This record gives sequence, structure tokens and C-alpha cells, in this order.
Amino acid sequence: MDILRLSTSFLRAARRSSSMILVVLVVGIVLTVLTPHFLRVDNILNMLTNASVVAIVGLGMTLAIASGNFDLSVGSTAAFSSCITFSLVSTLGIPLAILAGIVTGALIGLCNGLIITELRVSAFITTLGMMTIIRGLALIYTKGQDLYLFGATGFKVLSGRPLAGIPTPIIIVLLLTLLFVATIKYTPFGRRILAIGSNAAVAKRSGIRVNIVTWGVFTLVGATAALSGLIVSAQVLTANGRLDTGLELQAIAVVVIGGTSLLGGQATLVGTLLGSILVAMINNGLNLLNVPDSYQLLTVGILLLLAVLLEVSRGYNLRQVLKIGRN
Repeated sequence: MDILRLSTSFLRAARRSSSMILVVLVVGIVLTVLTPHFLRVDNILNMLTNASVVAIVGLGMTLAIASGNFDLSVGSTAAFSSCITFSLVSTLGIPLAILAGIVTGALIGLCNGLIITELRVSAFITTLGMMTIIRGLALIYTKGQDLYLFGATGFKVLSGRPLAGIPTPIIIVLLLTLLFVATIKYTPFGRRILAIGSNAAVAKRSGIRVNIVTWGVFTLVGATAALSGLIVSAQVLTANGRLDTGLELQAIAVVVIGGTSLLGGQATLVGTLLGSILVAMINNGLNLLNVPDSYQLLTVGILLLLAVLLEVSRGYNLRQVLKIGRN
């Protein structure tokens, strides 16, 4: 696939998210008026870095929701994967330890997919249970203690500014967005994800191997969750079993705010990126205005609730929207 086709697909996706772009611009103008510090270069880069951390796992979550599922265990996966990486750095070195962490996340995602397809347990129940199990494993693995990487400055590359002062997470999320847009647009795997999300029974009758696609989707979700957790850990060179609590709420929120329907069948990946930026802008603005952190959680929760209510207002009941009981 050539760069021109990929760039064209990205621009088309951006045009479909024009309303989100307008909202982001309006919020940016309001925050600029309210606080002069908002447009400082360092503040913008920090804000975009925070947005990228959520957007990375949000991209994986977009595929899950597009396929008619979702994953509530991404926060726990991020924490456990980071703990695995930190414990292996001294033995394997930084590159292989990072790879081990991402593979750990991918395997957790694969386990979710296997339980959903082979045991026919709904994604809601499966990932809710795994959220608690993996968080418990992370705390057991670390004995409830923090893991540190003293002097492991090479690990900071995941959160540093290696290219023209641009933070690594921003570069990673832009590359992943291009990759995921290309996957949905140009590959059989991407088209099958959307087909399954639209109607899994019809997709199966048409010859699509629904189980295998589902395994692939959840494996990608786990890998993106692990990568997100590693970036957060790299910022402070610390990992623990309490890391990324609430990441699942943020990931689902930015996906839905970005325009991907909870009912499945579509993936607005650029919208997810914009939704992450919008939430990060609001949180950043509240910080600059000295609003307590609790209001940031309140804001994300309200935005998610409004998105769910919008789905319900279109004639779907809450059971359909949350896919409770769906295999």
C-alpha cells in the first residue's frame, strides 16, 4: 500500500470527523480566553502527550467496539504488562523487556477473546471478571510494592522527545492511527471486523471465521493497552499494580465521543484520536483553572453518559447498547 493512498484515507476519515474538529477548536478557543497559559508550547505538548496515552488504547478499543464487543480489562492489562516489563529489564535488557510487556498484554487480550468465543460468555462479563483477576495478579506479582528503574534512562525513550522536540507518544499514536485506518479500509481483516459488528450471524453464514477475527481484535486491544501502560510507567520510571485505574472508562469514552457507535459495525478511528484530544483539553483546562481533579472524572463520566443516552435516543434499548448477554 503506497503512502498516497494511506494519506488519502486518513484525510477522508478526518473529513468525516469534521464536527469533532469543530468542537475541539471551539473548546480550544474558550480555554485560550479563560487562561493565557493554555497556548504555551510546553502545555500543548504535555496535553497532546496525555491525549496520546488514552488514544493508543482507544484505537484498540475502537476495533473491539466496531466488532460488537468492548474490553473492561485494559487498565488492569496496562498495569500488569508494565510490572512484567520492569521486572525483566535487568535480565533481558530494555528492548526485549518492552516486547515482553506488549506480548503479555496481547496474551491477556487473546484470553479474553477465547473465553468469549469458546465458552460463549459475553464480553461484558468476561472482561469485567478479567479486570479484577489481572489487577489482582499485578498486585500479587509485585507484592503490592512499586517497581523502580533507577538509572534506566533508555526506557525514557517511550516518553521522551526524540524527534524535533515532539514527544514519543504523539509520534506513536499518529503512526498507529494511520496503521489502524489502513487496516479497516484496505484489509480483509478490517472489513470482517465491521461485518461482524454489523451482524455476527450473517457474517458467519457468509463464511467469515468470526471466532478467529474476535481473537485478533482482542489481542490488538491487549497489545495497545500494554503499550499505553508502558508509556505511563516510562514517564515516572515506576510501575505498580494500581497503575491506570479507570483507563477502561477513558478509553470507551473517547471512542464513543469520537463517533464510533456502541452498537458496532463502524470504526471512526480519527474520531477516537480527536475524542482523546477533547478530553485531554478539558482536563488540562480544568487544571489550569485550579479545578479539583475530581471534576475531571466527573466530566469524562458525563460525556460518556451523554454518548450512551444518544444511542438510546436513536431507538435502541440499554441492553442492546451495552451488549449485555451477547456472545
